[in-house]
Amino acid sequence: MARLGWLGALGLGGLLWAQIGAAARARATEIALQEATTSTFDWNSFLWRVLWIETIAIIFLSIRLVQLVVRYTGYDPFGDWDRDKVNMRLWMVVGLGGIALALWGSFKYAPNYLPESASAHGQAIDTLKDFILYFTYPAFILVHLLLFYMIWRYYHGRSQGAVYELTHHGLERAALIAITIPVVIIAAWGIWVWSAPVHGQVARADQKTVELEAVAEQFQWRVRYAGPDGKLGRYHYKLIGGENVLGLDFTDPKAQDDILPPLKEIHLPVGAQIIIHVRSKDVLHSLYLPHFRTHIYAVPGQRTQAKFVPLYTTKEMRRKLKDPEFDYELACNQLCGGAHYNMRMKVVVETWEEYQQWLSQFKPAYTPPSSVALHKNTQNL
Repeated sequence: MARLGWLGALGLGGLLWAQIGAAARARATEIALQEATTSTFDWNSFLWRVLWIETIAIIFLSIRLVQLVVRYTGYDPFGDWDRDKVNMRLWMVVGLGGIALALWGSFKYAPNYLPESASAHGQAIDTLKDFILYFTYPAFILVHLLLFYMIWRYYHGRSQGAVYELTHHGLERAALIAITIPVVIIAAWGIWVWSAPVHGQVARADQKTVELEAVAEQFQWRVRYAGPDGKLGRYHYKLIGGENVLGLDFTDPKAQDDILPPLKEIHLPVGAQIIIHVRSKDVLHSLYLPHFRTHIYAVPGQRTQAKFVPLYTTKEMRRKLKDPEFDYELACNQLCGGAHYNMRMKVVVETWEEYQQWLSQFKPAYTPPSSVALHKNTQNL
């Protein structure tokens, strides 16, 4: 009787759970309808999360209910089932469902992938990525289909177990060759492709070159452009202070014409070879230009660099994507602190003439001392 009482209480609790859940859903729907016109909160997404949580809770409680019934009554409603066959079928459902979900997700979220590469070397990276995908995706599906076939073919009770064979040299050689060849190809190809953004590109004789520096600090980017001489000047961390936020050494003539635009955006000319020198003032950061397939770390105490050639202006890419709001972006791809999300900059790619016109509106960071100040200093001496 005590066991039946426990089961009755459990059943009553289940009914109450269902009633409370139904009332909660009704109230949540009412609140969502009331707030939909006055709030930007995504109530639809919130209600779906609640539904998933309730579904998981119901499944868990149902399993627990069956366990309690078996424990307190000794009656197993699934005692006559062929458990091996049930497990085999569940594996089929879960496995094939997982493959179907992976395929569905690949096509479902394809519009959210990055657009075509906007840099010359990025096209080779995309080609390598597609090759790896076309090779591994069928292999992934084939291996899992074979796995599910083995589960179906050799589950206990249907047939005799698989015959154990100590070795099969022919099969081992074939498997070794089949795996080694694509892996070696991908490795050699990858070494060449992934080194291109760092040192694998050389400007043509008729190609313009733009040299700039991106300096990372918590939590912003600062960009320095080479002046008319086309070269960046020296810097030293001991010179950082006051208005000299990047520690430029103004005794170096090459640094005296460098430009530090106050705007939080980068301008680049299309078709020119861009050389970005990267450094950090504090912790580890990373320069990530996803649309140009370029990424390199900003390491404190070290100076790294990346090279790429923009292929499309911002206007051209907007027309390609049919998105008038599209912008290229520079982001930090390294979790560098609490305000890491602030380390983003808009990247504007434009024609050489537009780039020169934009850069000409800024004065060099170095301001030479005036003749009046020099005369006063001379008199003081």
